[in-house]
Amino acid sequence: MPQVRVIPPILEQAKKLRVAAYARVSSDSADQLNSFATQTEYYTSYIQSMEEWEFAGLYADEAVSGTTTDKRDDFHRLLEDCRAGKIDRILVKSISRFARNTLDCIEAVRELRQLGVTILFEKENLDTANLGSEMLLSILSAAAQEESLSISKNLKWSYRRRMKSGDFITHSVPLGYSLQDGELIPVPEEIPTIRYIFGSYLAGKSMQEIAEDLNREEKESDLRKSSGWQRSSIRYILTNEKYAGDSLVQKNFTPDEIPLRKVKNEGQLPQYYIRDSHPAIIPHEIFEAVQNLLSEKADLHGAKTEKKEYPLSHMMKCGLCGSTLHRRPQSTIRWSCYRHLREKELCSMEIIEEMEICQSFLTVYNKVLGRKDDILKPMAAQLYRLRDKAVFTKPDVIVLNRKISELVQRNHALARLQTKGAIDSASFIERCNRNNKEIAALRRELNKIREPDRISAAIQNTEMLLDLLEEANPMQEFDPQIFKGMVSQIIVYPEKFQFCLKNGLVLEERRKKS
Repeated sequence: MPQVRVIPPILEQAKKLRVAAYARVSSDSADQLNSFATQTEYYTSYIQSMEEWEFAGLYADEAVSGTTTDKRDDFHRLLEDCRAGKIDRILVKSISRFARNTLDCIEAVRELRQLGVTILFEKENLDTANLGSEMLLSILSAAAQEESLSISKNLKWSYRRRMKSGDFITHSVPLGYSLQDGELIPVPEEIPTIRYIFGSYLAGKSMQEIAEDLNREEKESDLRKSSGWQRSSIRYILTNEKYAGDSLVQKNFTPDEIPLRKVKNEGQLPQYYIRDSHPAIIPHEIFEAVQNLLSEKADLHGAKTEKKEYPLSHMMKCGLCGSTLHRRPQSTIRWSCYRHLREKELCSMEIIEEMEICQSFLTVYNKVLGRKDDILKPMAAQLYRLRDKAVFTKPDVIVLNRKISELVQRNHALARLQTKGAIDSASFIERCNRNNKEIAALRRELNKIREPDRISAAIQNTEMLLDLLEEANPMQEFDPQIFKGMVSQIIVYPEKFQFCLKNGLVLEERRKKS
């Protein structure tokens, strides 16, 4: 008998659980440093005291707002590290430190559970590794959300009380000022630029001309970007009452809705105008003169815009540079490429007479009218065949949803197995990634079915064109209504026009050489 020696299997050494901590620390600089250092020391020693745990880092954000995750860089970094498989468990002091927005909290917890990452909320003694914790989590996070809303309301009440009394300290520091001990103080080296802008506008220069002058003179300031001065930045300065030494507060406000986001105050709440709140750079009489001039120009511009919309407006695009063509009323109506209008070297497209465009459309219209049975009807029939084929080959939506649901359930099962130690992290991540790729492919198929059917839209627009041309007569003069009903865009080239019809058909017409 041969002798057999049994070699026992090498038991795999249990992997340590990689545990990280998340905190939101005080926004005050000194307290923030102490709070961060204290929490780092606490969580490092606590996690390292657990033999089966490995410290995976401390993630901390400044406590600006817990109602949204938008400005929490370390929170997003924590999620990215979890997705990369670097973390197995997270410790958080309380739900209110993690998120005061119920939706964000639940979504983050669900995603982390799918990744096999569990969270322990110490204050509430709530562990997402335990089944049935989500209901309790939603209740507690809703309570935290209400607490956050209450704090927000109290802060807003305090701000408005100080606005009403004129004691409000601005958080906005425009060019020309610096904020020192809660007061706006003029910056001597930036004052000449501000005065130059106001003086130039009163002297008759446009905002665009002032911006170009400043760019040429290379006046450096905090407001300038890599693209230089813009018309919008000049307008911001000209309309800012702070340069006259006053402050209009509550221009924006935050509604009592989650997520808390600022919106423009367009009369929903009172505004407060604080006179002589800080030293002025521009005298009141000059500032008022600029506001009157701005108002006069706005009225003049408004009177111009009240005119009727032109049929070719916003319909033409330059085929050379892609810019929109603009109307140029002179002795005759002309259309010019925007880039060519600004500088001829930017685009070589010449100015076009409106009459030429209208005559080209008449030619295209009469050609389509004479050959509608040869062009539009066969096109409609072909589109019907394509639609029938597409519908026949589309997978069933119910089947796709069922497959997606099965794969999501598999990920949940894998997360439970990984939490219990039945599978290691590497196997868990590999299987989840495989399932997630399949889920993404199925969802793409589902979106193709659910998105608006472009073939059906083309059929509808083709039938509309056939109805428009049914019993129509050749056109002798340009008809704006028929033009708008047929054409979605005109692409202009030096040698031709491309008329893009609403059903997707593109017809070319050669331009006549002048």
